[in-house]
Amino acid sequence: MENPNLALQPDFTTEDYQEAHLQLVNDAVNDQQAANILATLWVLNNNKEKLNWQACKEWEAQRALEEAEQAEEERIELQRRRIEEAETARVEEWKKNRLKHAPIRKVGVPTGPVNIPSPYAAHKLEKGKYCELYFFTNAGLAEAESFSPSVDDEALTLLKTDNGQHVWVLASTTRDKSSIIKDEDLTWEQFGEATIRLISVMKEHNWEEERVIMHIDFWTAIKAHPWRRSPRKHLKKALLLYQSQQRQRWHQVLSTLNTWSLSELNQELLNDAREEILDEERSQELENL
Repeated sequence: MENPNLALQPDFTTEDYQEAHLQLVNDAVNDQQAANILATLWVLNNNKEKLNWQACKEWEAQRALEEAEQAEEERIELQRRRIEEAETARVEEWKKNRLKHAPIRKVGVPTGPVNIPSPYAAHKLEKGKYCELYFFTNAGLAEAESFSPSVDDEALTLLKTDNGQHVWVLASTTRDKSSIIKDEDLTWEQFGEATIRLISVMKEHNWEEERVIMHIDFWTAIKAHPWRRSPRKHLKKALLLYQSQQRQRWHQVLSTLNTWSLSELNQELLNDAREEILDEERSQELENL
């Protein structure tokens, strides 16, 4: 369609329009009047074409704008997906190769024990499972620090689960439990150093803040209990036994709806732990007779 705004009005008095004149000329209309009528009709038609032209151009401009906006939205969405995919790939890479991406802190070489738990303990905490305090004592950390991973640190070993099934697991995540000191058999010094370190590692493994605070309150209550300052050894041992028993129970019920908080100590269960310690001492005395 040509632009009607550029059209030039024809000269309707020329011979080219004589045939059109014949359609208009009569007793009341002469040739000049016929030419004027044709000119008027041309102007009216040209104005109509101008309006159509303007509407068409506005529609084309709107369509071009919408297409440009859609193209921009698609470009932004594509860029967002690429950034998201790159970030997902980066996170996956970081998870698979944490050692390669570990940040370097600008601090000197430490002279004391380093709070690096064994692969077994780290695996337990990564899964949010129960882990013995022994692994966070000076002895446990020294043992972990002297651990020399095999050439194939992805080696698998066959492990029998509690339900009797055999599964393949990473050898580094298994441990001979006969060499682990139980929580109730730790010294109070070991208990103190282990709980502080375990709290730190819980945070590093992204445990829920509510759980971390509960453990802090739990261990603080254990240390502040009057039995802790008692000259009677069996009362102090009862506190450590209670800590071990109740922390294990708490982890066992996490998969059910029957959960509770460890923050407040249960004196009745503490008394049961005390009686258990006394029974063991009595049995030991009888064996020594």
